Amino acid sequence: MVEVLVAIHNVLRWVVLMAAFAAIAGAWQGVISKRAWTKGDRLRSVVLVASLHTQLLLGLVLYGLSPVVRSGFADMATAMGERSIRFFVVEHIFLMIVAVVVVQVGSIMAKKADNDAAKHKRSAIFFTVGLLLILGAIPWFRPLFPGL
Repeated sequence: MVEVLVAIHNVLRWVVLMAAFAAIAGAWQGVISKRAWTKGDRLRSVVLVASLHTQLLLGLVLYGLSPVVRSGFADMATAMGERSIRFFVVEHIFLMIVAVVVVQVGSIMAKKADNDAAKHKRSAIFFTVGLLLILGAIPWFRPLFPGL
């Protein structure tokens, strides 16, 4: 079961990254061109937030089921000394939760902004920071396409 959830989590990673790049590109394009906020901008924001929330929920389930995390909690001192275990027990989950919060706050602040320029600017900044956190929390030392 864990293997299936990890596979889904891996596929969803690419959905999140594509949604993030689309939302960020649209937001920065809006900032630069000073264009109006559109339904497409809102849709890209909603897709990004929804995909992140889905990925987070799946990740939390995996966190509870993961043998790596369980072994890390069984011997925390050793886990902190072992890079790959520490990454999944502490770093990955912490950075991803912070990234989801940053993107969610940015989405809310953009929605509440009273003009289009502010909507684009808030989205661009918060979504970019969120993506940087996500990129820092991806386990690049593991295969990007496991099983292929």
